Amino acid sequence: MNPSKPGWIKKYFSLLDNYSESLNKYSGALLSTDELFYGFLQPTGIMYGFPTSLLFLNDELMTDLSSEEVFKILLLEGLVLTDHLKKGSFEIAALEKSLEEFVAFYEETHSEKAKKGWLNFKDLTVYEKLESIISQRVDIKTSFSHKLWTTYLYNSLIFHDLLLYNEYHNGVKPADIIAKRSRVELDVIKIIALAANADGELSEEEEAIFEVFMASASLNRDEREEARLFWEGSESLDSMDLNYDRSWILNRYLMEIAVLTVWSDRLVVDSEREFLKALTNKLGISEDERDKSFIAIQAFVMNNYEAIPFLQGKKDAELLMEGATERWKNILGRNKDKLAAELKESKELMALIRKSTTEELSKEEKEKARTQFKDLARTIPSLTLFMLPGGSLLLPIILKIIPDLVPTAFRSNQIEEEGEEPQ
Repeated sequence: MNPSKPGWIKKYFSLLDNYSESLNKYSGALLSTDELFYGFLQPTGIMYGFPTSLLFLNDELMTDLSSEEVFKILLLEGLVLTDHLKKGSFEIAALEKSLEEFVAFYEETHSEKAKKGWLNFKDLTVYEKLESIISQRVDIKTSFSHKLWTTYLYNSLIFHDLLLYNEYHNGVKPADIIAKRSRVELDVIKIIALAANADGELSEEEEAIFEVFMASASLNRDEREEARLFWEGSESLDSMDLNYDRSWILNRYLMEIAVLTVWSDRLVVDSEREFLKALTNKLGISEDERDKSFIAIQAFVMNNYEAIPFLQGKKDAELLMEGATERWKNILGRNKDKLAAELKESKELMALIRKSTTEELSKEEKEKARTQFKDLARTIPSLTLFMLPGGSLLLPIILKIIPDLVPTAFRSNQIEEEGEEPQ
């Protein structure tokens, strides 16, 4: 499959036919649609503009593809996922109807920018139309040249397309989507500028992020000038108007772009922490959500440090992982009593946690522990992170801190066992 050649979408779906299990494995029993959507897309890097893995197809296919080609596939896969979560399934037999919905969304919201190159656009097949649209959406034209971004010059706001397509699915009018697209694009760039300025210094990594997002956005001249004022430090977070309807996932997106910008120079100082705390309040999200945003990015960085351009190596990735233990203590500490009560009811999980303090768990034992944590998520929502891709990476941290956080649960269990009559 070559996403730079005509016919690639048909080829993609011929490959996808073998991945029906992947398409139908999503269960929303504990997670909202937003959380499922986030959970499966966040590990791919599409949220941050760094495509590191595919959603449905085998990642080995990425070996011979450019970043732009991978991004084209990810955009298509994101559209398929949105359709899947909305309808509960994605049937290959009904494929063309779904593709027509994709095309209609872009045409009705004036986002496709494809007709300039296709005088006979209306005469094309739905596959040809969508290939043209995706090509136009991913590609950006810019004179910006930065050594860290030489292979990453494509639309870094594509993730927002998927959020808007979800709203389109839910009946939001195209005119409202057009207005919201412009507003959110500008707000993302303002937040990047504020995050970059939080420590009083503008690093070249932060400049690279700002310039690529500026090139990705469809801003008019007045909006660009407004964005520049934030970049130059003339405006503050207080001057941002965020008084409009924002979903959980949009808030998460804004927060994580800010965190990634702050971390781009591999150093987080007190003033940057204060900025992120202020942004948390401005967005109206909980401390749990802020901490989980940090942890989600930490997991992404640890999984992909070799592929992310501003990380130089494993040492830098480990530096960014610092603080994960403390954040998990904060998250679980807020639910400490409930966690202790639930652990007492799960002797198998207690045994696995106790064993992990003295020796490494086997692969099977780690999977069993993760499954047990997923069961606990029914009463402790903070643990739903374990239901999402990348959750297993965090398992050693959780296993390490729980005995210190809720020691009474373990002591009570030991007394109970010691006091039992022999069988």
